[in-house]
Amino acid sequence: MRVLYLALLASGLLAACNSNTDTTTTIPNVPVNVQLDLLDQQNKALRFDNGVVAIPPGSANGQGGVKGIYVVRQNATSYLAFERNCPYQPLSACATVTLDKSSRLFFRDSCCTSQFNLQGLVTGGPAPRSLRQYSTSLSGSLLTITN
Repeated sequence: MRVLYLALLASGLLAACNSNTDTTTTIPNVPVNVQLDLLDQQNKALRFDNGVVAIPPGSANGQGGVKGIYVVRQNATSYLAFERNCPYQPLSACATVTLDKSSRLFFRDSCCTSQFNLQGLVTGGPAPRSLRQYSTSLSGSLLTITN
């Protein structure tokens, strides 16, 4: 009887350790407040439509999200900003979205194979929702990203 109890306890603990399969977990909320000067050479990709710039998390020029932020230029007056933390199993160490190197026209998470277009919408894989989007505002050449 004691062996059965220990076996049940052990299986329960193993199931608890495998709780990262829960896709309803959300990305942690962290403060985001980043300013980019669009005239800065580091941000030159944002001078063209569909240009993308990556901001590291906790960057020196502000608070850059959980795993960093991607900024995408839609046109000269419209910019989108997305969290790099994949919404599928976001607490997983490898749940990080990267820009596809072959075409630079979409984002992908190499762990779960989810894909997202440059508007942050899911286009493939198991991700249950779009990338988390942050607010952007443009004043002259200064782009501010907040949540």
